[in-house]
Formats: sequence, structure tokens, C-alpha cells
Amino acid sequence: MKKIMNTPETFVYDMCHGLAKAHPELEFVEKFKIVKKKEINPDKVSLISGGGSGHEPAHAGFVGKGMLDCAVCGDVFASPSQIQVYNAIKECATDKGVLLIIKNYSGDCMNFNNAADLAREEDGINVDAVYVNDDIAVKDSLYTVGRRGVAGTVFVHKIAGAAAEQGKSLEEVKAVANKVIANVRSFGFALTSCTPPAKGTPIFEIGDDQIEFGVGIHGEPGRKTEKLQTADELAVRIVKDLIEDLGLKKGEDVALLVNGFGATPLSELYLFNNSVSNALEKKGVGIYKTLVGNYMTSLDMAGASVTVLRLDDEFKALLSYPVSTPALTWGAAMSEQAAYAVEAMNAIAKALGVTPAAETAHKDVKTAAKTAKAAKKEAVYEVKGKPEVTETINTAAFVAIVEKMADVIIENEVPFCDADKMGDGDFGMSIAKGFRQLKKEWATRDKADIGTFLGSCSEIIMEYCGGASGPIWGSAFRYAGKAAAGKDKIALADLADIFQAANKGVYETGKKSFGRGAVVGDKTLVDALKPCADALEAAAKDGKKLREGIALGAEAAVKGAESTKTVVAKMGRAGTVGEKSIGYPDAGAYGLGVIFTELSNYIAKM
Repeated sequence: MKKIMNTPETFVYDMCHGLAKAHPELEFVEKFKIVKKKEINPDKVSLISGGGSGHEPAHAGFVGKGMLDCAVCGDVFASPSQIQVYNAIKECATDKGVLLIIKNYSGDCMNFNNAADLAREEDGINVDAVYVNDDIAVKDSLYTVGRRGVAGTVFVHKIAGAAAEQGKSLEEVKAVANKVIANVRSFGFALTSCTPPAKGTPIFEIGDDQIEFGVGIHGEPGRKTEKLQTADELAVRIVKDLIEDLGLKKGEDVALLVNGFGATPLSELYLFNNSVSNALEKKGVGIYKTLVGNYMTSLDMAGASVTVLRLDDEFKALLSYPVSTPALTWGAAMSEQAAYAVEAMNAIAKALGVTPAAETAHKDVKTAAKTAKAAKKEAVYEVKGKPEVTETINTAAFVAIVEKMADVIIENEVPFCDADKMGDGDFGMSIAKGFRQLKKEWATRDKADIGTFLGSCSEIIMEYCGGASGPIWGSAFRYAGKAAAGKDKIALADLADIFQAANKGVYETGKKSFGRGAVVGDKTLVDALKPCADALEAAAKDGKKLREGIALGAEAAVKGAESTKTVVAKMGRAGTVGEKSIGYPDAGAYGLGVIFTELSNYIAKM
């Protein structure tokens, strides 16, 4: 792998710093990995989007006048955490409210929704959300939680951004964003895979004469692997599907986006635009505006996607409205006189050292909150007593077991990424990041008892595990902590209760965001977690010894993970590839099998 970078760990940080330095009207808040306008307009609805990095210029490249106010940047192909999103909401909130523009992926939905709930409950911020699902490659909801949000998101950003800039209310901006979502469709194909920095190798293999038809933007395989076709053949096929899905009629106008995935030369994109435009014109569809280039990429993947947006007079006006961002600029975003006036006022204020009272009060409140949070994080907690494992596990031993769990996850970061063949190859990195941070903040985790310790660990896991792993693993630890509340030692039956509670946490997290939680057979980590919990419970009822029961639980987890090879994924990112997921185990279930086996061996020697 050859990439211009320092380390995979600093990849996103270094990139965002570089973006902010190139565009001084923006700022990068490193602590929460958010790129925002330096000046938030208090008289308009704030728009916040984001997701995994690796899609540049999306999403940070669309922060500016007439589009987004803030982009929340996750690790490569991994959703930002709910803590990141929550802090973005607080940084950008106005009296007119905040609209979250969320792409329909499990991790994004869970983290953005949880952050919105937190902002409403803790700060009284008026937050609402829309969910972009423009990818017609996902034909139905049998295998997944719905269609993916892909390049059509750019049109949502642009039109909702224009509506917000015009001073429309939160309800009005949300309505127009949803109207865009209802009228935009996309379809993509790949000629090569891509190489995430942390993985170092391509996510999937593809022959020189093959094409992945129906890919998303996370490097995942397409719905079908087919023989390479000509540009005209691809255009005719894709345009036909887009028109049929959208129900476009002869004489209607569209906005067209021919989007590159990162490694396709601009010459090929313009060539393909010629083919797509000809195909649309032959169908009697008018093209009002065309965008060609890299807008929603997949690192260094070669390939392209086609997006069409049905237009009416309202959309035409909002689409043409002035915009000024690093990646998209047209029209007079600000008059020359207004720009000079703003610059002059800023210079005068700086020279006089004047800061508005409201801004000062806001900064004081933020400073106090940060001080309180820092004090909590700096507290040091020692575990009482020595580790003891007999027919019970005491708090000190349980703390040691969780530390061993963190070590196992960190050691298996690359193998767990390699197991994520039907996803986007980032599973190992996503969880290793969280548990690596947990190790760093080990001394600050409250170890009063087992329940308190698990709850304290969940705070770090929710904030630092990437993508869907943050809310899923964080909820598992939080629910497990509640089940073990006040316990300074646990027997096999207690351990079974803890695992059943963890499974419930995973289920409830999915249910909150998607209307249903994962169950055995959906091809998720639940296929290993639930059998393990059930085996522990059965062993306790049968009067098995502690270590024997734990070994049986680990065996059940491995068996459950192995069973996922034979089923079609119904949830998570692998769900989008449907039948192609058969033959591969779920990465999360496989990971739990490895982790529980290592922990069983470790406990056997304690």
C-alpha cells in the first residue's frame, strides 16, 4: 500500500487540519473531529451532516455558505460517535434549530439519533433529522434496514442549505430536504476495490475484465460481479433503472450528477457523462444542470455513480441559489460590499478587544462544563483487593478479564478487519480504537464494583469505538453494567444474566433506530452473543462449574459465528450485498468467537 500519510491513526486528523488551513473560513475542532464554519449564523437553521471519512470532498468539503454549517468526521468508513455528533450540535445550535442530514447506514443512524436525543434532553436544543436513502442498488428491505444514502446526499445538502440560508424555519427546511430525498435516486459501479489506510489491502478482489455492479460508498462489494461493459451500455442500463424507480416521465427535468469514486480520471467521467446524457435525452428527460467530478468518493476506488434529481420550479430556484464551499461554489455567495463590511467589523472588534456579552456568557458556560468533565476524567480509581476466581469472580478479577479482552481486541485488529469482507473492512479498527482508548483511560474507570466498572467502560466505548460499534458495544456494556449493579462478585448464573442483558442492549439499540433489533439469524454479532448467553444460562441451571460453563459459552459463540456463513445478512452493511454474503461469516460474530475463546482460556488459568 502506498499512500501520502503519516500514520493510519492520524489520517483523518491530518486531512482535516489541511482542509481548514486551505480554507480559513472554516475551523477544525480536533477534540471532536468536526469541521465547522468559524462564524455560525444565529438567524438560520444549522445543518449538520457527516459520517465516515474517505468520501472526500463529502462531507467537510460542503461546509460553507449555502450548504452545511458543520460536518462530523468519523474514521475512514466508520460513523462518528454519538459524543462527536452531540458536541457538533452544541457548537452549532441556534434558536432556529438544527437539522441533521443522515445517510441511511446503521452506525450513522444510531449515533446521530442518540446524539439528537442527548441534545434535546440535556440542553433543550431543537433538533430534527432526515435520512437519505437514494441508492437503488439495494432493491428491497429483505436483507437490510433500507436503501443506502450515497451521492444523492449532495443534492440534499445543497437544496436544504439554500432553504436554510433564506431563513426558512426548521420545519420548512426539513420538509424541503425530505422532498429532495423522495425525488433523488443513485446507482454506482466499481472497476476496482479500494484500500483503507488501516487495512492496507483492498477490501475485495476483482478481475481485470470484471465490474462490481451496484456498489455503495464504503468499498463494499456490489450486488453482482459482471463482465466489463462499454460506457454506453452501462449508461443505458443504469438510466433505465433510475427512470423506472423514480417514475420519471417524458418532458420532466432533472439535475444530473456523474460522480467519481476517487480513482477514475476526470476524462473518463466526462466521457461517461456523454453516454448518460445521451441516454436521458433519448428517454425524453431534460437536463437542467449537470455536475461531473468527485463529490462522494470511496477513497481510491475506480468507478462512478449516477444520480438524478427530479426538478420542479422550487428545486430549480434552490439549486441555483448561491453557494460557497471548498467543493462547490457558484453564484454570488456574498456581495463584495458585504464581504468588506464583515471584514472591517471583525478588524475593529479585534483592535478594540470587544466581545459581545452573549458570546462571553456562552463561552463561560462551555468552559465550566469542560472543566467539570475534565475533573471527572482526571479522577483515579484503584481496584480493591486481588483477583480471585473460584466459583465466583470478584471485582478485581473481572477488571483483569476486561483488560485481557481489550488486549485480545487490539491484537486482532487486522484479522478482524480481514474478516469484514462483506462490509467495508473496518470492523477491527473500529473496536480496537475504542478499547485502545479504554486502556489509556484505565485509571479513570470507576472500579467500585462490577456493575459500576462496566458502566464506566461503556462511556469510553460509546465515544471512541467507530461506526455502529460505538452504540452497539457501548449499549452492551451499559446494559451489562445495570445487570451487575452493586455486585462485587458474580457466579455463573450472574454471568449469564450479564450476557443476556448485553444482548438486550444490542437489540434495543437496533430497535430504537430501525424499528427492530437484531436476532439470531440476521447475521450479526448477536449470532454469537445470544448462543453464548444461552449456553451460560443452561450451564448454570445444570449446576456446571464456573470455568466449565464459561468454556461452553465460548464454544457456543464460535459455533454461532460459524453458522453465519450459511445465511444471508439481513442487517448491517453486509446486508446490502444480499446473497453474496453467503459463504462468509459475520465479522462481529467471528470476533466475539475469538474474544470469548481467548477469555475462556485466560480464566481457566486464573
